[in-house]
Amino acid sequence: MRTTELNDRPFTRLLGELRVISNEMRQINHKKIINWTDNSPMRDGSLAEALVMVLPTAGCKYAMAKHGGCSMCTLPMDNPLRPSEETIKAFPEMAWDLFVEKGGSARFKAVKFYTSGSFLDKWELPVRVREAILTKFVDHVDEITVETRCEFVIKKNLDSILKVVPNDKIIIAIGQESTDDEINRRSINKGHTFKQFTRAVKLLQDYEIQTKGYILLKPLFLSEIAALYDALRSGQDMHTLGVENISINPSYIGKATLMDKMFKERTYQPPWLWSVLRTTISIKKLVGESVRVICDPVAAGSERGPKNCGNCDADIKSRLKEFSASQQLDVIEDITCECKAIYNAHLVTESLYNGMGNFEIFR
Repeated sequence: MRTTELNDRPFTRLLGELRVISNEMRQINHKKIINWTDNSPMRDGSLAEALVMVLPTAGCKYAMAKHGGCSMCTLPMDNPLRPSEETIKAFPEMAWDLFVEKGGSARFKAVKFYTSGSFLDKWELPVRVREAILTKFVDHVDEITVETRCEFVIKKNLDSILKVVPNDKIIIAIGQESTDDEINRRSINKGHTFKQFTRAVKLLQDYEIQTKGYILLKPLFLSEIAALYDALRSGQDMHTLGVENISINPSYIGKATLMDKMFKERTYQPPWLWSVLRTTISIKKLVGESVRVICDPVAAGSERGPKNCGNCDADIKSRLKEFSASQQLDVIEDITCECKAIYNAHLVTESLYNGMGNFEIFR
């Protein structure tokens, strides 16, 4: 027990200090709903446009705790530090007005509500406001996705949602990141275990609600090849558990995070885009047509995001987006570039240096 305390305290103390810095960079209150559109594969196999909205709640309560939250997460910086009660009560109308302004149901078949935290946490989003938002949209789209930490996937919250939305219209997204508890604890500081994620998924299955599981590609302290193995194992575990949607999220460097600090100290680099491709292709082949696999990497090709040599980055990013919409592997399987040989040499060198052994599974 003493060893665990010695190992963990400096890590969480540093995360807490960095979170204080990031909170000082946040606006006290703003009403802006960050939004964008994407193409989403629907349950029936069709392709439709979705409107994504980030509601300006206070952000993740877990991130605001003294341990600082997840080591890579910069999302709460998009949110106000102390949103007013008036602003929160106005969310249903604000979201609806934005939906109409962008084209409404004539354009969008799906909406996705993010809060940079948990849609099901009443500390961020009071139950009445949550239900009012869902009520606004339930008759106008075919699919509604919301994000949450797994501890908020409880019967009371699901009963509340299903009062408003039928279970075949809702998807609950959970950021599991890795199914390895040690990686989640010592690299990500996730704050929950795979057992807790399993409980949440099984409860959602009891309610016949689909789950979307997030996988973080290349957490801190993992080599490139170790990150590949972790992502593939996590995809396998989620598939075995029955997760219907898997989102692969390559790391990018967010401001005022531990990942940012290590990046500046040249002790961490985001993953190669080749690793992103290999992970996406391998997981899609594993899960088949029954599971939607999504990968639309943030900041791809930039200094702070997943990248290759610079010549092939834009093409890979574009094709990953196309694959995520179509679910057709042939879109991303034939990509070539001279830098792939350098990438493979990097994996071999890293494998030998770290004693990780063979990497034939990734060929």
